[in-house]
Parts: sequence; C-alpha cells; structure tokens
Amino acid sequence: MADTQPLYLRNMWYLAMPSAKLKVGKLLSKELLGDKLVFGRTTEGEVFALRDNCPHRGVPLSYGWYDGKEIQCCYHGWKFNSDGVCTEIPALAPDSNINICKFKAVKYLCKEISGTIWVYMPQDKQGDLASVVAPPDLIIPADKTFRHVETVVLPCNVDHAVIGLIDPAHVTFVHQSWFWRNKKSLRIKEKHFVPTEMGFMMARHKPSTNSKGYKILKGGTSTEIKFEIPGNRFEHILVGEKHEIVSITTLTPINENETELNQFFYTSIGFVKFIWLPLKKLGKTFIGQDLGVFTKLKEGLDRNPKLLLVGDPDTQAQWYHQLKKQWHEAQEKHIPFTHQLKEQKLKWVT
Repeated sequence: MADTQPLYLRNMWYLAMPSAKLKVGKLLSKELLGDKLVFGRTTEGEVFALRDNCPHRGVPLSYGWYDGKEIQCCYHGWKFNSDGVCTEIPALAPDSNINICKFKAVKYLCKEISGTIWVYMPQDKQGDLASVVAPPDLIIPADKTFRHVETVVLPCNVDHAVIGLIDPAHVTFVHQSWFWRNKKSLRIKEKHFVPTEMGFMMARHKPSTNSKGYKILKGGTSTEIKFEIPGNRFEHILVGEKHEIVSITTLTPINENETELNQFFYTSIGFVKFIWLPLKKLGKTFIGQDLGVFTKLKEGLDRNPKLLLVGDPDTQAQWYHQLKKQWHEAQEKHIPFTHQLKEQKLKWVT
C-alpha cells in the first residue's frame, strides 16, 4: 500500500467551512493542506481567502483589524482589500511615488455554494487560473441550504481518512447500534460501480434491508453513492416521486497529521422537522463511532506498521490511490485529467 505520490492533491477545490462560521467583518485563520489562510466576509457578503501572511514582514494578517472592507496588519499598519491588493502604507510620506498597488497578499479563489465555502488550492500560488476545474456539484437546489452540518477532526492524514470513508467492511464492527445494524444482521452485498469524471459511483439501488435507518423511509426508496477526489462522498436518496435526502461528507486535509470531516444533511421531507433532535443525536453518535476508531488507528499508525489492501472490500481504496496517481501525472504533464477505472461489480459481507 506504499504510495510515493505527494500526499495532497493540488489544483482542486476543498471545503473550507460551513458559511455560518464566517461572519461579516470578522477574520478566521485556518490551515488547509499545510498552508495557513485567512478568510473574511465583506460588508457586501462576499467571501474571500488570502495567504495568512503580510507580504511586508510576514506577520499573520489574521492578527490584524478588519472593518468589512480592508485588513490592516497589526505590525506596520499596511492595509489590503479583499483581493489582497495593498491600499495603504502608513509609514510612507504623502509625496512618495511608490506604487503600493503592486504589493499583494496571495489570493485564493473562494466560492460560497448553498451555505458552504470552498477554496481552490493551487499547485503554484502565482499560476494561471484559466484552467481551474469547477467546484463539486452539491446536488441540492441552488436556492436551498443544508439543514445541518457536523464537524470533527480526525487524527490522521487524508489518505487514511478517505479509505475509512469509502471502506464498507468497518460498518459491521464500528457502527453497531440499535438504530443501524447489529452483528446478527450480516448480509453479502453485491454493488454495481461505474466510473465518473472525478471518481466512481455505486449505481442507484435499493438500500440494504438490514439497515434500520432506511426502514422508516417508504415509497420506493433508492440510493446512489458517489465518491470524487480529493475526498468527497455524496449520497442521494430518492423517497417516492417527490422527496429526496442528500448526505455529503467532505474531507479537508489540515496537515499531515489531521483531516477535517464535515457531514452535511439536506432533505425535502417535511416531517423530519418533528424528529430532528433525535436524528441529530443519532448522527453525532454515528460520527463519534468513526472518531473513536480513528483515535485507535492513530495509536497503531504511530508504530509505522506495514499495511495491506485485500480483495473486493478494499477495492475502492485501491481505486482512490489510482485516481491520485493519475491526477498527479496530469498536473505534472499539464494535460487533462483522465482515469482508467472501469465499470465493475464488487462483493463483500457487512
């Protein structure tokens, strides 16, 4: 399972945070892929992201002051607008002929979509952005936002987090709950997978009969589950002819030792509001079970053991490594990304 490729996939969009975390006139510093960024929201409501360093002497801009229009560095008072362009250097004499607009903090592309904020993490921070890929499709209607988000930090790098996210075999042992499954409900599963532009998808099918969580849904329920690099899982459940449930899990590398997991939930089903509190509690339990096993995983990985990927249950993990390799090759050669994944059926017991 050794991978000599770079850990991070660059020239891609990553979930930065839920929109609610970024208030007008406030700065928020955050580490992504080992880079320190500062996020802000203007008085007009637009979000932006800059490298969290003043280009003058390197002090983090997040320690400065922000009025919703400009950031002022706490060290020498240099000011920058939301595009990172310097607008004022207080120490310069009024008759100075220095063009201060040429001094810029590095700006990152940043977009707000359905109550979520995404940032584009380039390989070359000064590079050409003309070929930027589109942010992921979040499935839900453009005028809707997610009903709930749960956020946890996993104590591992993004590769281990992704493999845990798409691993079907751990469910039997990690997610034993009265509301989900128990060890007596094991079934052999056969799932049909098809390639997508940025990953692969478990084709639409009826949910597993041994999952209690699906049994409350009536009216011809079907589900489709898609995984796309760099680390996003999308589950789209159709309930009858009118309603849908969308569950999206995003993995954002913080650094080589931590990965942030965000779980977003949306539904058009009206009665959910009457059972929302217990559903929210059950969701926390489910994610908490994953966090617990990842804490144990960290203890084992600290010993640097040799790791294995075996058979159909681990095939999706192997696909992930293939996708990473092909993405890195495409970036190095400056060619369009394509991959060689094929339509396939996988079997496992869970």
